[in-house]
Amino acid sequence: MSDTTQTNAMAEIALALAMGFFSIMVLTMVSMGSGMVSSAQATKSAIEENPIQIAKTAPKDSPTTEETGKQTQVKSEELIVFYNGQYLDHSLKAVSPTSLQGRDKVVLAVSPDLSMSQTMTARNELSVGDITVVMLDQNWLTRLQEMGR
Repeated sequence: MSDTTQTNAMAEIALALAMGFFSIMVLTMVSMGSGMVSSAQATKSAIEENPIQIAKTAPKDSPTTEETGKQTQVKSEELIVFYNGQYLDHSLKAVSPTSLQGRDKVVLAVSPDLSMSQTMTARNELSVGDITVVMLDQNWLTRLQEMGR
């Protein structure tokens, strides 16, 4: 009688081990198969989750040697200077942000010591579709300080 109990116990242990190995095999197969997502779906989900990071890591087109160091010319009517809480045009005359509504493009020049939140506030007050924010260089800052702005 004790021999039968011993045999049943060994069968139970063997069955438990077989079920454990089968479970591990199934989990392995499922995990290997579920990781396969098409690259188009992966790119789409990555763009939806974190578009700013994708834009920062996107490969930049390398400029040709002729374009390296070349600065783009800004039209005088596109330039708006934001300094000491005032919007100024290219001749440093005060301008109202509401008067800029009809423009297609604006280049907003700000002081380098202006905080990011102040820069974004100044940018958001302008209701223009295409706004480029640039920093004022030392020549502009000196001119603004001499004018007492």
